[in-house]
Amino acid sequence: MGNNYLKTTFRHLWRNRLFTTLNILGLAIGISGCWVIYRIVSYEFSFDSQQPNRERIYRVVSHFKSEDNEGKNAGVPMPMADAIDEQVPGLEKVVPVWDDWKESVRIPGAKAGSDRFLEPKNLIVTNNQYFEMVPHRWLAGSSATALDAPNQVVLTQSRAEKYFPGLPMAKVLGRTMIYDDTITVRVSGVVADLDFPSSFDAKEFFPTKGAQNRNPNWGGVSSNNKLYIALVPNASAPNVLKQINAISALNGAENMKKYHFKRWHELLPLAQVHFSTEYGENMRKANRNVLYGLMGIAAFLLVLACINYINLTTAQMPQRAKEVGIRKTLGSSRWHLIRQFLGETLVITALAIVLSYWALAAFQELIPEGMDRYTDYWKIAVFLLLLLLGVTVFSGLYPGWLVTRVQVVSMMRGQVTTQVGKGGLTMRKSLIVFQFVVAQLFIVGTMLVGRQLHYLLNKDLGFNREAVLLVETPWKLQNKPAYKNRKFTMQQELAKQPGIAGVALGNAPMNSSFNSNSFQYKNKKGQVAEKQMFLKFVDTTLLSLYKIPLLAGRNLAPSDTAREYVINETALHEFGIPSPQEAIGKYIQQLDGTAIPIVGVVRDFHIGSFYQKIEPVVLMSEKQSLHTFNIKLGSPDPEQWQASIRKIGQVWKQFYPTEPFEYKFYDSTLEEIYASERNMARIINLATAVAVVISCLGLFGLSTLIAFQRIKEVGVRKVLGATVVSLVGLLTRDFLKLVLVAILIASPIAYYFTDKWLQGFAYKVGIEWWIFGAGAVMAIAIAFLTVSFQSIKAALTNPVKSLRSE
Repeated sequence: MGNNYLKTTFRHLWRNRLFTTLNILGLAIGISGCWVIYRIVSYEFSFDSQQPNRERIYRVVSHFKSEDNEGKNAGVPMPMADAIDEQVPGLEKVVPVWDDWKESVRIPGAKAGSDRFLEPKNLIVTNNQYFEMVPHRWLAGSSATALDAPNQVVLTQSRAEKYFPGLPMAKVLGRTMIYDDTITVRVSGVVADLDFPSSFDAKEFFPTKGAQNRNPNWGGVSSNNKLYIALVPNASAPNVLKQINAISALNGAENMKKYHFKRWHELLPLAQVHFSTEYGENMRKANRNVLYGLMGIAAFLLVLACINYINLTTAQMPQRAKEVGIRKTLGSSRWHLIRQFLGETLVITALAIVLSYWALAAFQELIPEGMDRYTDYWKIAVFLLLLLLGVTVFSGLYPGWLVTRVQVVSMMRGQVTTQVGKGGLTMRKSLIVFQFVVAQLFIVGTMLVGRQLHYLLNKDLGFNREAVLLVETPWKLQNKPAYKNRKFTMQQELAKQPGIAGVALGNAPMNSSFNSNSFQYKNKKGQVAEKQMFLKFVDTTLLSLYKIPLLAGRNLAPSDTAREYVINETALHEFGIPSPQEAIGKYIQQLDGTAIPIVGVVRDFHIGSFYQKIEPVVLMSEKQSLHTFNIKLGSPDPEQWQASIRKIGQVWKQFYPTEPFEYKFYDSTLEEIYASERNMARIINLATAVAVVISCLGLFGLSTLIAFQRIKEVGVRKVLGATVVSLVGLLTRDFLKLVLVAILIASPIAYYFTDKWLQGFAYKVGIEWWIFGAGAVMAIAIAFLTVSFQSIKAALTNPVKSLRSE
């Protein structure tokens, strides 16, 4: 019996190769999108999920409030770890995690060429409790003593294999390493790398004892200085937090009073750390709302694929009428017929899953970095099995149930179209409407996201960013006396080179890093206004290089320290100064600083992403703070830029011979600010293509059924003189009505969600009517092209063939 069903299934699939291909293609496309999104979402939500006792582990974070401004920071004051460890009951572990940086590491005794490594990543300073909290498996050494003395280091296995290739982990223990050519340390332990995604991603661990960057000040907070705590079982987190805040308020009171701000701390559960994008820090994170949006897209794509299968399968019922009728005549029960359809669906779904494996290549650029290192094959297998069974039942049950309702006599007489059509056709039309509602949502979303992204990348930013290169001076050489003034000599040398229009030193106008401080201004009435302002360190040529116009006053004069300021229009308004001209000669000062005159006012320009409004900015000149070369290429022809870049590289080698020459086009730097928006645009574009293709396949199936049902009507109309154009219009009219209904349903929904997304931007495009009109025209055109194939085919059919049975 099983072999008979299997043979019949494959014979039917082979005999109807067109529909089989469309079914497999539709399911494969939907499953591919669903599978990729599942892998992304599963990976992101798996962060820290295998961390032992994670429900008792928290990160202590900082919140600030100054006037009307509020801020958040992932760090805490450095002394907090020792203070709360001694004073707060209910803490099982107190683990400081301070980011560390080294210029180089040298391995004495290693072969020449493989004994030195530059700028190692993922270095932290911590204590022994770190290894009690984070489940690293020890390969050599002991967690009790590994970090109990200065000049020690613990390595992960991957880092130990990099530094000491071919050496057993036990023999790595005790080996000497030299950091920055001056700091000699001994390897006191080797631990296995974590085998699950974790926020604890360090590879080299140094002890807090003897740490050179230790800061006893309670006033400053840096996101590089993180603090984790583990509570004892049944401890009250609110009570612990209350005591932490009391200690911080007591020790930081002087600074908070002095600088007019309020600071408090919160406990961030470890399960939320990977998703805490509101806290600025040097750590890869995921946006939970984006992940939920991806899950919604995956669900839509899978439902669309299943609906498409249902439509195509039920469209084939008229051709299968006699087969089903004979089965019923020979005694097949309803369950046997349903099982036959479920079996066919199972085979097609399995083939679609196999095909979708190769289709994954189209989505590879969306896969997060590092995901393949933590592939859980058992979890993937379970997901694919559930996907196979779920799609099979959801897609195959309805067609199987529908065919059991048709009477045997009707089937044998070829009247199945009438019986299936009354209820089933309405159902299929509803499904088509649903498919095109989703497709229209994606089409409008694609157009609007693309338009906003184009706006972000092309809007006037208040400065000229064309053909500008950014080159950073080597950070490890910035404070060395021999290199202190070398950048200024190099600037002069670069300015002499042909093909270079200008060279400026200082912060680029718009980037992803910020410095800020509070400034005070006293007006004529003696009233003091205090405002938070962003700082930009520039030389005397940067304004002209970026063509930022002065509205009043003059440019900055060269100076070793800040002796005069240039402010922007927003700063002018924040201080209540009526006009740019009146600002010239006025004095403002940083807290605890000296009063410095305003010598110029520039037009507003963007310093951050379009998520935030233009902020008040103060420009100043401090030679020791100028670390970025802004190089304007002279030729407008990109083909000539490479010659200029080669000359810049030659000059670089003269001044920094030991450092690699690295540059970025400023345009690409600005685009990096909107990397998440670009990825979202890619995902929506792919989802739109998938939704449109699947919807068209479903519409193709329905048009096939309708053309079959009305073939005799078409024949009669042709005999009575109807033209091909009128017949095509007759057969496509009903489908276009379905698409119009879908457009009317989708438009307000699309407006709501796109408007909600745009509200996150301070500067954005408008939602205009033509976007919905263009989306509607596109959907109608796609629908017409899809159904016109079957309509034209039916209209061109010889009426003798369609009417001879009468």
